[in-house]
Amino acid sequence: MSVIRSVAAQWNKAEFAHKLEIYLSQDSAINDFFVGVTNRTTLCTLIAAMVELPAEINNKDFKIDQNQVFDYFFQCFYLLFIKEIEHHTLTQAEQLILSIAVYFANKINKQKSCSDITHIQKSSYIITAMSRLESIRKKTVHHAKIWGVIKSVSCLARNIGFQLNFVASHNDSVQACKP
Repeated sequence: MSVIRSVAAQWNKAEFAHKLEIYLSQDSAINDFFVGVTNRTTLCTLIAAMVELPAEINNKDFKIDQNQVFDYFFQCFYLLFIKEIEHHTLTQAEQLILSIAVYFANKINKQKSCSDITHIQKSSYIITAMSRLESIRKKTVHHAKIWGVIKSVSCLARNIGFQLNFVASHNDSVQACKP
């Protein structure tokens, strides 16, 4: 019985991913995000794996709207934000989810009169968190560059020290051989 439930759950995720893909394909601005290797199908499948699926997904009349899509991207953003803070790496698809989440957050901020207050709060959270994440990324890159320079200088210093020790020991042995 658990195998049947597992297959049904996977089927629901696939259905959800397909409906999400159809919704995203209708927005030309979102289509502009897909210039890399990651395609919409991969992105939607990843989102389906990460979010809590709506209960009415099995309903034939179920349609995805902007508020639902924003909620899904918010859930993903939250998880991926934590992942990047802890591990400092995201896949291209995960980076794309963050970018599209910011796109939806900006879109909702522009439509404040039409949006629910919780969506406005979530959009502000995404925009603020993303700016902090970009700041952390810059610091991480800066520290990585500094660490790389320190390693290079340290390696160079070891090599120079080795060469100086070699010359000094060679000079001592040459002077010991002088009459």
